[in-house]
Amino acid sequence: MSNERLEPALRCAVDAAMAAGANDAEASYRGTETQFTRFASSRFTQVGRTWSDTLRIRVLVDGRLGTQVCASLVDESVRSGAAAAVNAARLSPKLDVDLAFNTGSEQTDAPAETELPDHVTAARVPKQLSEAFETNKADGVQFAGSLKAYRQILAVRTAGGLTRSFQDTFADAQLIGLIGKASGFAGWCGVPGQSLDIDSLARTAAEKARGSRDAIELQPGPYDVVLAPEAVAELLEWMAAASFSATTVLDGTSLLAGRDGETVCDERISVYDEADPDELPFDAEGTLRRKVTFIDAGKVGRPVSDKATAARMGGGAESTGHAPNIADSHAMDPAVMHLRMAPGDKSEAELIASVDRGLYITRFHYVNGLLDTRHATMTGMTRDGTFLIENGKLSTGVRNMRFTQPMLEAFSRLGGLGKDVKDVPSWWSEGGIISTPAMLLRQFQFTGKSK
Repeated sequence: MSNERLEPALRCAVDAAMAAGANDAEASYRGTETQFTRFASSRFTQVGRTWSDTLRIRVLVDGRLGTQVCASLVDESVRSGAAAAVNAARLSPKLDVDLAFNTGSEQTDAPAETELPDHVTAARVPKQLSEAFETNKADGVQFAGSLKAYRQILAVRTAGGLTRSFQDTFADAQLIGLIGKASGFAGWCGVPGQSLDIDSLARTAAEKARGSRDAIELQPGPYDVVLAPEAVAELLEWMAAASFSATTVLDGTSLLAGRDGETVCDERISVYDEADPDELPFDAEGTLRRKVTFIDAGKVGRPVSDKATAARMGGGAESTGHAPNIADSHAMDPAVMHLRMAPGDKSEAELIASVDRGLYITRFHYVNGLLDTRHATMTGMTRDGTFLIENGKLSTGVRNMRFTQPMLEAFSRLGGLGKDVKDVPSWWSEGGIISTPAMLLRQFQFTGKSK
């Protein structure tokens, strides 16, 4: 994406909307470049590169909101989109809140043309992966998974004079080692400058697959569990989707709704959203991102919001800078962008050592976090490396099991938190990151087993 194309397109969108009769206008752009390498059975299946442009034009006409999304920055398309947004506003009902787009004299420099992280681009990845496959193929281990590198540009311009733009990059790697039906997972997520050791990931995934070959079957019931960061991230992402948006608080389905300051879990648990310095610092409305704490030392905090939901919350609430991603057609509500759980003081090994008999869980899948959102009740399956813990040590592999558990209840039986935090890419939100430690939960409820 050329900066020479972006700034004129944003200006054209705002000017065309105002000329068409808008009282206020906002143009938001999100561009995403992705380089990817996918593989299965230790063979490459896809290597490629994609780029997507999304331009959203929003207008206000006599208290009515109109929106149009364009996938082109050509002047004719932008002007047509602006006119369509104005027509949509005139046909829409009046908003139930006073809404105005951001104003200000702030002008930020156009984002620099940053390159994708070199160590995960298509030019280097195949050779590194091939070497890792060959080194770790003992016992017939084969590998599946992907490596991806992303570059994102976010830019916003309003009729009120606000202009903001920023660019960030990050990458993630996911490897699954496979021996027959046995599997093991290892993953990595990071930004330029952070090292990626593909061979180490392959070795970890292979070791977990080997350890799962003769997995035993356990009966459902309560078990103490040590959850690896990827497993914790899956639970937190569902909790965020169901409860951490102002929309879910307003409709009463959030675990936060009506419980301001109430203790809902162990005081060692704090969950919040906060941007790193090298991440997008504002949202699609141009509002700067603020740190938002959902659970503060076990007590209920507040949700993320955009301008409209903040107005509906009342009490002088302002947007926290978490308007939905305009490039995601399913994103309608304010959403977390970098979800975090505060770490504890134990190593993962120390958490395992404190369990007499229980389970170590690498990650979950097929999770449904909408069973009872007020209690964060979820169900799902273990996956890619579940192991019995006996007398504080990892033992044999265990066949996958289904859990059904209210997470607020589980988080109230916290046995400990890891001191090391790991970044995990969000499953549902492109570009989202979840940073979390491992955790020990006592008497986690399993209700079924794989067939």
